[in-house]
Amino acid sequence: MEFTQYILQNSPTFLFVLTRTTAIIFGAPIFGAFNVPMQVKLALSFLIALILAPMTPFVPMPETMTGLVVSMGGEILIGAFIGLAIKFVFTGVEFAGQIASFQMGIGMASAYDPINSAQITVLGKMMSILSLLIFLSVNGHLMVIMALKKSFDAIPPYGFHLSGELMESFIVFSREVFILAVKFSAPVVAILVFVNVALGIMARTVPQLNMFAIGFAITITVGFIMLALSLPVFETALISVYDRMWQGVFNLIRVM
Repeated sequence: MEFTQYILQNSPTFLFVLTRTTAIIFGAPIFGAFNVPMQVKLALSFLIALILAPMTPFVPMPETMTGLVVSMGGEILIGAFIGLAIKFVFTGVEFAGQIASFQMGIGMASAYDPINSAQITVLGKMMSILSLLIFLSVNGHLMVIMALKKSFDAIPPYGFHLSGELMESFIVFSREVFILAVKFSAPVVAILVFVNVALGIMARTVPQLNMFAIGFAITITVGFIMLALSLPVFETALISVYDRMWQGVFNLIRVM
């Protein structure tokens, strides 16, 4: 009975908390994956909102429908900004796998990715799964909820302001997609450049060799060997990227 009374008495606050929570859950990696049932996402959003609502200051319901729509839109934008900022890192890692796949000559070997509901190369999918496993191993899923809690501490309902500093911070996040893609694919791409140069020299000196068949096998083999050798470094580097990502997310919350 007390729980029902609380929801009824604080329905405006709970509504805004639920809206922001749902936006983050749907936008963040793992929680917002396409293969996670809609019912699970909504139930999780509702449960988290129930926990966070008592910690959020009471806010009255807007007097007009326009005010309600604008306020709800602000909550959705807060959740979308935070969720997308986190997802940019995973997009960068996945993009690195795509680049390495095309350099190795296996770019046409693609599979359906149920997480993003799109076609993706096998190597891109593998790196995407690795990044998700490392994310879970460093309690990234709990950090998403912590970021949500910090957003309510810094930005109460009605408190969202779209500023130039916010857009600048968000653009910096989007830029990281391409920077991470280049960094994580660099070991494979760099070694394959030398391999292709060597194959080109062999093709000119020994034209009788079928360099297409030989080169295809060599580039794939060397690419996977280099990928295996770089995996320990990949894990360490990605954990460091996650640390910087959370610093950026909290800074993004600060400037909202």
